[in-house]
Amino acid sequence: MSTEDACPGTCNRHYREVREQFKQALADYDPLDANQSRPLPPSIQAWLGNPWCGTCRSRIRETLAELDDLAALLMATADGHRAGAGSERVSGSADALSPSQAADDLDDLAAMLRGWEDAYRELRDWPSLARRGHLASAVTTCIAWLSARLDEIVTAPFAVEFGQEVMQWHREFTSKAKAGARTLRKPLRCPRPQCRLLTLTWTEGETYVICNNPDCGARIPLAEYEAETSRLSDALQRGELEAEAV
Repeated sequence: MSTEDACPGTCNRHYREVREQFKQALADYDPLDANQSRPLPPSIQAWLGNPWCGTCRSRIRETLAELDDLAALLMATADGHRAGAGSERVSGSADALSPSQAADDLDDLAAMLRGWEDAYRELRDWPSLARRGHLASAVTTCIAWLSARLDEIVTAPFAVEFGQEVMQWHREFTSKAKAGARTLRKPLRCPRPQCRLLTLTWTEGETYVICNNPDCGARIPLAEYEAETSRLSDALQRGELEAEAV
């Protein structure tokens, strides 16, 4: 399978890690060393995409929409001040900070979104829009415009860069707005016989419990995990199960 067909999203994180480990093992292999065996190519298969798989496309759509919510949350923490027309913003300098970092962040987000709108307009040979923000904020209206055309944008020549940048900004704004769901460690062992490690976590709002063992990566439906938790709890209460078995 060609890696060019692999979706560039998080769905293939484990696939990419395994492939990199194989490449490193191959580079370290010495055919003249009788104590070494030639590494075998991994059998793991990638999720295919064009370029994104269906799951990652849905994640990009959701992430893009949530940028509007995150912008609103960040604005709620801003002091309302902006730098003057002649003010300079010097990255990393404590001596030239903008009066409102949140306002600067929102301006940068709007510029990023306008850049992708301009890229798609240029691709379709459409005229550029003079400005946004007449009826709602520039961020809100630009996100709505991109969302309406997202099915075409995520298959455009710049689809990979678009999706990656949207998800990167989402991570940054989630941190800055102190938003986002918690990831909680779960007490049961991974149910896969070849794993059985205490490496399960669940992120609030997700419908799956994830095994974080890089050699496993199991995805257990939340309802299935909760049913197993209830079964083990009842068995422990009846004295039918040793605590160590959990």
